[in-house]
Amino acid sequence: MAEETSVLVFGMDELASAIARKLHLDGHAVAMHQPSPPTVIRRRMAFADAWYEGSATFEGVEARRSDKAKDFLAGLRSGQFIPILWHNFDEVTERWPWDVLVDALPPNGRARPPLRNLADLTIGVGPGFVASETCDIVVDTRAGDPGAVLRAGSIGEPQMPHDDPFADGTLVPTPEGGLFQVSRFIGERVEPGDVLGYVGSTAITAPTGGRLRGLARDGASLGKGAPAAEIASSPSAEVVGICKRDRLIARSVAFVIEMERSGWAPISLESLFLKP
Repeated sequence: MAEETSVLVFGMDELASAIARKLHLDGHAVAMHQPSPPTVIRRRMAFADAWYEGSATFEGVEARRSDKAKDFLAGLRSGQFIPILWHNFDEVTERWPWDVLVDALPPNGRARPPLRNLADLTIGVGPGFVASETCDIVVDTRAGDPGAVLRAGSIGEPQMPHDDPFADGTLVPTPEGGLFQVSRFIGERVEPGDVLGYVGSTAITAPTGGRLRGLARDGASLGKGAPAAEIASSPSAEVVGICKRDRLIARSVAFVIEMERSGWAPISLESLFLKP
């Protein structure tokens, strides 16, 4: 790999943002890719607002939407911010010579696009990838061993509630489609029945008490049943910044890239016990 490693991170949710931030702080030339408006409601745990507002700062790092090539290149070269690309997958992966591709998009039930051979190093984060087939390396996201690295095979789909770092949260769906008007702020404590916002003239109320971890953007167009908010029940719930699991996974991705840059080769334990 080149001395200055260029990395493209797919996604803008909590996990993708944690990974991009970590790699940026490690000195890599990092960009993020989000081809459509993100529906992230945990907006104080991600860079997602930058897609709409042009820029956003998350835990001391700025991300900016880059509609022009000069803005994108300025971000990569200066290291002052993380540029956000919205162009289609093929254009982004073929036009720019990336050293590393990191797919941190949340699983959606559809097949993951194969990444292998599109860059010197390709990393799939979470389920849906096969190491040494669809990507070079898979990083586990499950609670049992978040950040574990697989160089062959795949991880299973998360099945247990503890695999979700936000399992203590209650999503609040919209009763009807329309534009969302905010009445609260992320991080606020709410009680059952408190008004969180409105869709048209219909109030959306809190079904339970806790702290607001997620809240749709003011003026967002929400379809019926779409999450308008999330309420975390635990008093110690993380509602702002990077959660512990995502921080571990981001460190693991950074470690993998650094080891590959250094030409480090993993040791096979089997080889230690084989006689010459």
